[in-house]
Amino acid sequence: MMMLSLTLLLSPVVYSYTISHFKQAFLSDPSVHVAGSEDFIEQTRAQAELLKQHLWSIASNPENTEIINRVFAEKNTACINNMEDAIEAVEAATKLVQKSGAEIKQLVEAVELFKKTVTPVVAVKESATIVRLLDDLL
Repeated sequence: MMMLSLTLLLSPVVYSYTISHFKQAFLSDPSVHVAGSEDFIEQTRAQAELLKQHLWSIASNPENTEIINRVFAEKNTACINNMEDAIEAVEAATKLVQKSGAEIKQLVEAVELFKKTVTPVVAVKESATIVRLLDDLL
């Protein structure tokens, strides 16, 4: 979610590149996916690294300076004042996902089981499991 928020925050900068550049980077770049892995925790790390590379690339292009300054000057970016802060936020969010990986995976499994539930008793038990897992994550 943090990565999506940063991407939306920097959307004026993104438009300075072609949409196909970013689409190609995120959809077909092999570094975005950990080969042979369906583990979304590993995928999160790979995607974060690619996003950080793109943010540094955007920041290092002098043509983007004015747009970047306008983006970070807006009041909705109070916690993120510059590109370095944005990259640090991506890294911090990624570490949180990695640290909570086991709990997140349990939550996903509980939700999947809940979706298959047919009886009220099982639905209540799975709801309790989901609430406990969310409590651990928060």
